Amino acid sequence: MTVEGSGNGGLMDRVVRAVKLDSTLYKEVSADETKTTEAMIVVAIAAAIGGLGLAIGPGNFRFGSWLLSIILAPTLGLAIGTGILWLIGKLFSGKAQFIEVFRPLGYAYAPSALAIIPWIGSLVGWVWSLVCAVIAVRESEEVSTGSAAAIVLIPAVVGFILAVILILIAGMALLGFAKAAS
Repeated sequence: MTVEGSGNGGLMDRVVRAVKLDSTLYKEVSADETKTTEAMIVVAIAAAIGGLGLAIGPGNFRFGSWLLSIILAPTLGLAIGTGILWLIGKLFSGKAQFIEVFRPLGYAYAPSALAIIPWIGSLVGWVWSLVCAVIAVRESEEVSTGSAAAIVLIPAVVGFILAVILILIAGMALLGFAKAAS
């Protein structure tokens, strides 16, 4: 299946279109089987740039963990995240195959590069990527914007709640250890 405009422009042109929320880009890459590797490259580059925020931000920068965070974590995260969104998409009558959701979500990851700006860049990049993901899901799954937003936000909210719970548990454990030590 081909989409008019497929293959036009280079990688950078497609990334710019993705971050500008160009819905036709997400439709094109969903249908273009040659863009799978390119979507993973977008994720790796955005993660590498965003990961530099660790080097210039507060804390101890470790090259090994930075390298792991730009290669393994984003690619695994994209695959697992796509699987979750694809499965939820089926509940909303989504029409795409897994790989047709994977490719546009790779491009939707591009705003994560803003994490190079310590603190606020991560937040802005995350929100922008969520908006890109809604468009990517809408175009690939051929669902309404409301359904796409639900598909993307359900796991995001669940993940946020789980993260808060884990942070609270870790905080309580640390306080317990601190009291026991004193």
